[in-house]
Amino acid sequence: MNISESIRLAFGNIRSNKLRSFLTMLGIIIGISSVITITTIGESLKATIANTFASIGGTNLVSAYIEIVDKDANYDPTAYEMTGEDYITYEDLMDYQEEFKDKVKSVAALSGVGLGQVAGENGTSKVGVFGVMPGYLKMNKIDLIRGREISQRDNDEKRATAVVSDLFVKNVLKGADPLGKKVEIKLMDGTVLNVYVVGIYHYDLSRFGGGEGRDSESQTHLFIPLTYSLNILRSMGKPEGFESFNFLTATGYDASKVAKETEKYFKEKLYSDKENLVLTCYDLKSELSMTNKVLDIVTIAISVIAAISLLVGGVGVMNIMLVSVIERTREIGIRKALGAKNGSIQLQFLMESVVICVIGGILGILIGILNGVIIGKVAGMMISQMGTGVASLLTVTVRPSINAIIISVVFSVLTGIIFGSYPAKRAAKLSPIDALRFE
Repeated sequence: MNISESIRLAFGNIRSNKLRSFLTMLGIIIGISSVITITTIGESLKATIANTFASIGGTNLVSAYIEIVDKDANYDPTAYEMTGEDYITYEDLMDYQEEFKDKVKSVAALSGVGLGQVAGENGTSKVGVFGVMPGYLKMNKIDLIRGREISQRDNDEKRATAVVSDLFVKNVLKGADPLGKKVEIKLMDGTVLNVYVVGIYHYDLSRFGGGEGRDSESQTHLFIPLTYSLNILRSMGKPEGFESFNFLTATGYDASKVAKETEKYFKEKLYSDKENLVLTCYDLKSELSMTNKVLDIVTIAISVIAAISLLVGGVGVMNIMLVSVIERTREIGIRKALGAKNGSIQLQFLMESVVICVIGGILGILIGILNGVIIGKVAGMMISQMGTGVASLLTVTVRPSINAIIISVVFSVLTGIIFGSYPAKRAAKLSPIDALRFE
């Protein structure tokens, strides 16, 4: 008897004992579905986090911050009080960009000027005024609808130009061509700024917040040249520098390595004589890698616990196969009397055990994937209830683990072989005379 014939007989016996076969499979189904559900959730979390990181700049985005440390190099904001000369200046960033021109694609710093209001013919709009370097919008994936970004020439000449949101245009400049329009901004401290609109970006709640809807009460960002904002800060008596900046590494360069080189560069250039100040870089690639490692460890640990139920399922398969051997003793005796060899008898029962486990494994995989999809849908619904900003930034991605599916199929086959071997050997060793006498 060959393998195909043994498989055909196995399916025939399963069909004739449907309920018993299903109950036998149940332990395998539960174990495999638990593992697949857990691994699907783990892979889906990793995919969701990766997509979220990509939406905020990708893994080549690095954020750099001035950190205050104590004498033991532990982060302690109370260990030192920063003065004006401790901040990174625009010139420092220009020097850095020139030094790292091959490794760094672009550098962007954000300087907060203050909050203000703009009055127009169609109403007022709240704005937060920020100075930016060229490419800031592109680096942060802010969609430009019309006009242009703040340029290098705007910064070199300290021009009073501005990029505003489409909501700002709707509330203040409706009915007029916004490009080139003069806008008067009244800051909270009474400072008045006059800027000219050169670009319009799409106001996205996921990036800027400012309320739960696109209305006149939502505060939007208004971007001006960084150098112009520094002049304004100087007139207010505030520091003309920044505590942080972002940069994108060039294609072919490792973000983590460039981040370490950046820390060393600023330590030697700005903070060599200041023990309490360091520049610390955080790259999304390292953060993503660390997050994935933690998720992998948790997923494997829980999967191992869930897989214990497979042992219970395997014992159930062995028990039913032993019962099947007893019930079919006369059948075994007749087959042996007709010339069936021990190997054929053993192969028949072993194949039946494997088929039961494989069918149970496939059903478990399908149920596990379905569970993962359902949990993903529920998570998406819960996120949508958390606010428009969070919902648009986090998009749940359901991604079953292909490796876990393959391993589950292999594990099902092995379970059938391991727990079906003893009953199969017992059936093969039966004496044909004793088997024919069995009632």
